Parts: sequence; C-alpha cells; structure tokens
Amino acid sequence: MEKNYDITRDEIREILNEHPDSPISQEAVVQAEEDLIHLANDYALAPPPDLRNKVLDKIRLLNQQKSQRQPLNLNNLPFLDESANLLDWQELTSNIQPPEDFEDIYMHTLEENEERELFVAWVKEFIPEEVHTDVLESFLILEGSCTCYITGMDGQQRTIRLAEGDFYTMQIGEHHDLQITSSKPAKAIIQWKKIAA
Repeated sequence: MEKNYDITRDEIREILNEHPDSPISQEAVVQAEEDLIHLANDYALAPPPDLRNKVLDKIRLLNQQKSQRQPLNLNNLPFLDESANLLDWQELTSNIQPPEDFEDIYMHTLEENEERELFVAWVKEFIPEEVHTDVLESFLILEGSCTCYITGMDGQQRTIRLAEGDFYTMQIGEHHDLQITSSKPAKAIIQWKKIAA
C-alpha cells in the first residue's frame, strides 16, 4: 500500500538541501522521512473516546435534515433553535457575502424587531470577551469552526468546540469569547432573543 504523508520526499530534500552544490543523498532523505514519522507518532494525540459517536451522530443529523428541507423565506424566518436545519440556512444565506476588505468581524442583519435581532456573521480570527444580560444569544455554525471559552455566573469555566452544523445557546450572564480554528473565516447565524426587563 502506498504511503500518504503530508510532506513528500522531494519537499524533505528541498528542506535538507541548503547548499545546491552539495546534493543530499537518497539515504539522508529516507532517514529524515523516518525521523519525521517517528516524531509524529511520538507526539500523536489519541482522539477522544466519544469522537466516533459524535461524527456518526452528525452524519445521521445531516441525512435527516436532507429529507426535511423547507426553503426559508427572508420575510418570515423561524426562531433559531436546536432543530434548525443547517442546509436550509446555508441555502438562504448563500448569496449574502461580506465585503472583501472586512477586518475581523462582519455582521449582516437579516431581521430586527421587538423580539429579536438575527444576523449572518463572518469572523476571521476571534470575538473578544462579551457578556449579554438582556438577550439570549444563540448561533448556528454554517461554515468553519471555532472554540468558545465560557465562564458562567458561578465562575465555572468550560470550553466548547463548534463546527459546521453545530448549534449553541449562551445563558444570560455568561462571559464568553471565541477563537476561530478553521483556515477560512467562520460563518454563522447569530440570534439575539430579547429578554423582557
């Protein structure tokens, strides 16, 4: 079976060959390749035990959502909750794009009324720490991935990782910040449901 590594022997040869006048031998390239494989094995992390089930659950959910498609209407959008259909929201927002030169965060308003504010948001790197006391913030990741660092009102801290199709709701008073972990900006639907004073 053919080996498939992220770095080729030619790339190793280029890295090792600092002086073009004295080419590196094939043995040195093979040795460097073996050393890199051993290094990768020594520092490899075992996946979490529940990762397999999470992946299978996400595949099942996406298959279920494929069979339950309902086109969304910009003039009558449903409340965002855990039953939100990723595919419907992706289709609705497919023609909405951020400006090419946006800095780190860009938000496009879909709806704003007495009950909620609803946005499509793109984030390149991070969202600094924030806390909401008058809105319940929910979001559905449409593209990319992120890590959210949350501190509850009781001081307890937790970290959640979110990727395409994941939905999450922040509780009132939770401090949170968000770091993008994908190579491209994360795109999400964000809902701020207003809480009566």
